[in-house]
Amino acid sequence: MSRHCTFCGSKLEDGAKICTNCGRIVPVNPAGQRRQYDQNERQEYIDRSRMQSIPKRVYEHPKRAEAEERMRKQREEKARRKRNAERRNPPPADNGYERTPTEHNGSGKEKYGKKKKIVKRILKIAVILFAIYFAVALIRVFSVKLSTYEFETEMTLTNENYGQAINAYFKDGKWKYNIFKNEVSYQGTSQNGDKYFMTFKREDGQTIVDYMTVNGEKVKTDTIMKTKVMGMFMSEERVVD
Repeated sequence: MSRHCTFCGSKLEDGAKICTNCGRIVPVNPAGQRRQYDQNERQEYIDRSRMQSIPKRVYEHPKRAEAEERMRKQREEKARRKRNAERRNPPPADNGYERTPTEHNGSGKEKYGKKKKIVKRILKIAVILFAIYFAVALIRVFSVKLSTYEFETEMTLTNENYGQAINAYFKDGKWKYNIFKNEVSYQGTSQNGDKYFMTFKREDGQTIVDYMTVNGEKVKTDTIMKTKVMGMFMSEERVVD
């Protein structure tokens, strides 16, 4: 026959000395002398246990206690940091003014600060892009200036590369680089007063003048390198007193 706790009436396992419900020690009846309890007696014991505020547990795992203590300390530390932050940066006083539901919570200074940050970021990106363009343009122009061309001629050439030839043939001019076309060009006035415009490109491992105009008129492609450019490589730089 099953046993019940004499304090709360809960069912006990065979040989149990402690009630798993109320945690009290219950006596073990000798064999053959187990007491019978009817429904009314059990209800009486249940009512008595509810009135006495009996603890539910008599044992608690130490790790659970450690975890609860750690969580308590974390909550206290978080509250302490929040209080310190409020002391350092107290919220602005509203002076009794209440914002309407449609009014923005941010102040004018906050909006100005955000716009200022955006402008600074845009300027920073623009400076970086300009620096990249300037570096690429400088490298491409210098690579063309230092390039040479193997002309099919037995005549001796005065200049060794495009930079020397253009300096000798033109009295003034300007190098340019088009980043969208990845194209180097030169526009200047020759010693004779003619207006030149040239674009350069790589072909068969050599740098050639791909397009040329003289005084606004286009020069034929097959005569650019044979006559015009070779004449620049053969010209001598004039010394101006």
